[in-house]
Amino acid sequence: MHDRTRFTHAARCTALALTLAIATAVPAAAREPAVDAVRLALQQPKAEAAVAAAERAVAAHPKSADAWYYAGQAYGKMAMQVGMLSKPGWASKTRDAFQKAAQLNPDHLGAREGLVQFYSMAPGFMGGGKDKAAAEIASLAQRNPAAGHYLRGATLEGDAAERELRAAVKLAPDEARYRRTLVATLERNKRLSDALSVLDAGLARAPDEPRLLYMLGRHAAMHGQRADEGLAALDRVITRGSALPDDVPLAGAHWRRGQLREKRGQKAEALADYRRAVALNPGLDDAKKDAARLGAR
Repeated sequence: MHDRTRFTHAARCTALALTLAIATAVPAAAREPAVDAVRLALQQPKAEAAVAAAERAVAAHPKSADAWYYAGQAYGKMAMQVGMLSKPGWASKTRDAFQKAAQLNPDHLGAREGLVQFYSMAPGFMGGGKDKAAAEIASLAQRNPAAGHYLRGATLEGDAAERELRAAVKLAPDEARYRRTLVATLERNKRLSDALSVLDAGLARAPDEPRLLYMLGRHAAMHGQRADEGLAALDRVITRGSALPDDVPLAGAHWRRGQLREKRGQKAEALADYRRAVALNPGLDDAKKDAARLGAR
């Protein structure tokens, strides 16, 4: 879900760091406590705690793909926060961690996605290259054709991206991550009715899927469509709390619910949601602005 435009060197490094700091879910039941500590630390604004937790996790579980994957997330977050001279070193550590995760578990979608994004966005002197991204996608596609279409679509824009993502959804209709990315692509291309159709088809198959419920609420808050359904969907997401997958932001759900509540004139409830969003994620600046604006009235 990232803009892929032409970057200056500095902007490319920053955009790369942002991309590598985005988490893909790992089932909570499969995580060791030391690995889960990295996930929790990643929710804090500063990267230092996540990096320290990551070093402990990979030392304790050197053969855990999840440990190395979350280490890559921590290093990517650090790359986002350090100065330009230090970004290449942290970006390289991110790549190396994702590579290690993929070596340990070739089917680890998060690690593969991190590598594809790295190779697609990193300048050549940092080890990037479109050919490397294509090779990574081809390697995964041999094992998992749907995942190959998904990752290929994630590197493209417009109609080309939509074709690949639709192919992924067709091959794996119950994989919510593929469907969610297709919905976001359609929204970005102003295809709102098509986005809702894709969401509805997914929710018909899996009515309790939190990624799709979140996307319905997000869509309602952003585009003003089906507000009542969106609010109900976010209620269901928020009720799950800590049981949510990593890639469903509880803070984001509170923020989006606050927006919908504010539009309904429920200012006290909206303010409570904005403040809860900030408490969960102090780096969510838009929620901070909404809380400050509504709180000042």
